[in-house]
Amino acid sequence: MIYTLRAIVLSVLLLGFWVPGVSLAQNRSVRQPPLQGYFLADSVEIGRPFQYSLTYRHPAINDVLFPDTARHFSPYQVQKVVVFPTQTTGAGVAAVSRDSAVYTLISFETDTIQRLQVPIRVIGDADCTQLWSGVDSVFLRSKLPLAKSDSVQSQPPKLATETDLATLQQQFNYLALITGFSLVSLAALLIYALFGRTITRQWKLYQLNRQHLRFLSEYNRFCRNINSYTASETANQAIVLWKVYLERLDSLPYTSMTTPELAEQMADNRVTDALREADRMIYGGSFSPQSQPALRLLGEIATQTYRRARTRLQVSGSVEASTDEKTTEPSSIV
Repeated sequence: MIYTLRAIVLSVLLLGFWVPGVSLAQNRSVRQPPLQGYFLADSVEIGRPFQYSLTYRHPAINDVLFPDTARHFSPYQVQKVVVFPTQTTGAGVAAVSRDSAVYTLISFETDTIQRLQVPIRVIGDADCTQLWSGVDSVFLRSKLPLAKSDSVQSQPPKLATETDLATLQQQFNYLALITGFSLVSLAALLIYALFGRTITRQWKLYQLNRQHLRFLSEYNRFCRNINSYTASETANQAIVLWKVYLERLDSLPYTSMTTPELAEQMADNRVTDALREADRMIYGGSFSPQSQPALRLLGEIATQTYRRARTRLQVSGSVEASTDEKTTEPSSIV
């Protein structure tokens, strides 16, 4: 009976000690803040990465927005963010979710103690609720030598109030000039050695085309403006321009040739008739329906001569044909 009574008393005492312990543990778990933000290190160095952990426990039905890395972590720079999957415990209305992330930060601040507090937003039906984490601090670990105390320092450092500047004489860098000029000259010679003929031929073709366009512009103006009152003067200007242009293309003395000599050189009856019609306009002042067609025909002959000269230039690289070719083959007009 005595042993039974002692067992009952002992059980009551143990139960009395156990129940407050359970209650204390439950109260601590309840009092634990749902939003926790803290550094994972107690000290940092300037320019060295360190980590900050952020955890939030909330009902599973709520949606949460974590802080913006571009604004809410100032003055720190966010280098990397690791977001962990949401962990949910329980079921139904009593379910609790745990969201967490670890931020890798870099600090360039020189304060001895550096602090950080970040917000999160809980999305509601009508608006958002902003919650702030507790302020956490971290110490700056500096590698700079500590300044001596006032008792150790013999004299305080003095700042220089005046500094005499030495006047430097400007010097021209002739070596750089000579080197640059030599490189440019070498590059130009190399380009000319590789593409000199092609560049020269293309330039001559360009000049030949510009000359032909100028000739057509002036010659067509004469053809449009000719009439019975200006037939003699306009026809003379057109024929002189035509002869000068052909002489430049074929390198033959067309300007000193008479009409029969031109007809013999051209060996084309159409050109002969057109030149005779031009002579009637120049020397007789005669203007007929065949006058303008005759001048247009001579313009077409000039265009054909231009095309032959362009073909010779593309093949041989020179507008002028060889002397033997000129003496053996007369310039024929198709």
